[in-house]
Amino acid sequence: MRTPISYLEPTRPSGSTRSLSSTPLEQRLTPDPRRAWSWLQRSWFGRYGVALLFFCFALLLQLELSALMSTSPFLFFYGAVMVAGWWGGWGPALFVTALSLLAVDHQFLPPRLTLQMRSADMLSLGIFCLLAIFITKLNVTLSRALEERAGLLEREHRARAASEAARTRLHTIFMQAPAQIFFLRGASHDFDFTNARNSALLKNKDTLGKPFQDGVVKVGEEDARDVLDRVYATGESFVGNAVPLRILQADGMEKETFHNLVYQPTRDAQGQVDGIAGFGFDVTDLVHARQRAEALATELRQAEFRTRVLAEVSTVLASSLDYEATMRNLAKLVVPALADWCFVDLAQPDGTFRRLEVAHARPEDAATAAEVLNFQLMPEGNPRHPPTAALLRGEAILLEEMTPAHIKRSAHNENHARVMLATGLRSFIAVPLVVRGHTLGVFSFFTSFSNRRYTQADLAFGLELAYRAALSLENARLYREAQEAIRLRDEFLSIASHELKTPLTPLSLKLQALARELERHPDSIPYSVVKNYVDTGARQVKKLAELVGDLLDVSRIAAGRLALELEDVDLGALIREVVVRYEPHAARSGSTLEVEGGESGLIGRWDRLRLEQVVTNLIDNAVKYGAGKPIQLVLEQGPTRARLKVRDQGIGIAPEHLPRLFGRFERAVSERHYGGLGLGLYITRTLVEAMGGRVRVESEQGRGSVFTVDLPRERTLPVDVSAAQPQ
Repeated sequence: MRTPISYLEPTRPSGSTRSLSSTPLEQRLTPDPRRAWSWLQRSWFGRYGVALLFFCFALLLQLELSALMSTSPFLFFYGAVMVAGWWGGWGPALFVTALSLLAVDHQFLPPRLTLQMRSADMLSLGIFCLLAIFITKLNVTLSRALEERAGLLEREHRARAASEAARTRLHTIFMQAPAQIFFLRGASHDFDFTNARNSALLKNKDTLGKPFQDGVVKVGEEDARDVLDRVYATGESFVGNAVPLRILQADGMEKETFHNLVYQPTRDAQGQVDGIAGFGFDVTDLVHARQRAEALATELRQAEFRTRVLAEVSTVLASSLDYEATMRNLAKLVVPALADWCFVDLAQPDGTFRRLEVAHARPEDAATAAEVLNFQLMPEGNPRHPPTAALLRGEAILLEEMTPAHIKRSAHNENHARVMLATGLRSFIAVPLVVRGHTLGVFSFFTSFSNRRYTQADLAFGLELAYRAALSLENARLYREAQEAIRLRDEFLSIASHELKTPLTPLSLKLQALARELERHPDSIPYSVVKNYVDTGARQVKKLAELVGDLLDVSRIAAGRLALELEDVDLGALIREVVVRYEPHAARSGSTLEVEGGESGLIGRWDRLRLEQVVTNLIDNAVKYGAGKPIQLVLEQGPTRARLKVRDQGIGIAPEHLPRLFGRFERAVSERHYGGLGLGLYITRTLVEAMGGRVRVESEQGRGSVFTVDLPRERTLPVDVSAAQPQ
């Protein structure tokens, strides 16, 4: 059975205790016993003294044991001769031989205590002498061989000490190495050696003699024990660079690091695999640094790409003031550069949204795109739908990964879910188009077949893209409004000049006629003639004053300087006063004014002068377009509100003109056939809303119109009228 060994365990040299790290100075200062022995062996006193010492020692032993060894009186003296010959050479050996002959003859051979020898003893002494000489010869030869052997042993001891020192240094290096090092023995992968880093990695400081555990370490997706089994079975090394190594922690969680691994099989004398040497270098920081560098490089490339796309976007947005064409071109630019699909939903004047464009990257998706185009953005729909969520929250939405289940949950209905799934939706970004707090639409783009996943950087880019698109939309809107304002200005100047001339012309003619009458009747002009001229002039001056008043009111409203003075007003009485005053004018047009309701006294907190202006404008409008038919004023009252309806049976209003009827300078008829500046209804709406009310119109072309004013009867807060913009 193979004896287990422990790799790289430091051991103490078995020979000399001399330190190989000693310097020559230290060697000179440290006493060396071998030098004393060498001097003792080379000197005359030392050689003969040691020989004499061993002779005495042998004599004492022989004397003590003579009773037991009477037949062997030369035994210990042989040892003394041998030591003397080995230590001092021929001289001390012969000296001890002679002393031994005398001592044996004197002490141990009969007759004892004399030097007389028998003939039989002489043979024993001669044999002893010959054997002593032979032993001395052997000892001298052996001594020389031992000297040579001592030199060899010294060199061997030094080599062994150097080897042990190197072994110790290697053990220290392995234990302190910045890598995981371990040695496994046998098919069960028992630990023979593990350094500190490997033990720390395994969270186990007592691994020697224990097998490598299953499920503790994973090399990539494979258990480390399986990798070791394969190396042991095949004898082929395992080498891996930046291998993800997952260690099972004590809390059951896995910690992932990256290592360069080498699992090398070890072999016995017969060449059979008997273990595995493992080396691991932690390159987690290097891998993370490389990943960060790659991410940074990717981010730089993407930033460069985004900058180039933004430059192209700016060119597209600045190329035209046709916002619909611009947004369509923008969607086609985003696909396929940034997305596989792109939607553009724009707000309409009536508050709804229209899907302007659906851009897609693959021609085979044309049928699906046509279906997608039919789905309009619905604020009242599923709030989890990304574009709807972006619209309702007023902020950008990023969905890095949308699963089919998520798509179904965010759809408005089953058909919508089917179409969304057909697009292959994966990662989604929806950004509202917001300028100055107004949402102009939603810009959405997402990936499908490319499997790209959007990040926060893509969201920031989407925000910048949407901001530029919204700014372009706002610029286009402002340009349209400026063009419309110029058109209205020119139209207003034309109408205003005509309307201002209308009262001035008859006034001028009447003054000229009056001058001719003065020439014809220098002393006295008939009263009836003068009164007729004065009445006509007064009407024209009043009309001119009303036109100028309307212009002043519009100026005050635009500047926010029109204030209301609230007081208790009887609305019924006020309406009857206006009707009485306006009846002659209505009669000249062939219309009659009829008032219903309001007899019981309908009182509210309003501005009397402005409320009178509202009623006058509505009656004047009804008389102008009433086609000479009766006009009805119906007054209704409730607990908290009052309602006035002005109904005519005139030409009516076309449906397409109704949304803009209360706008500034807006007209539903030609100024050639009907005069006016187009300000009356605008001023009426502004004043009614300033008093907390609401005005609306219902009309059918050719069947007349009904204007309804709803007013609250109580108004406790002070009112300042700000500028009202045209709708």
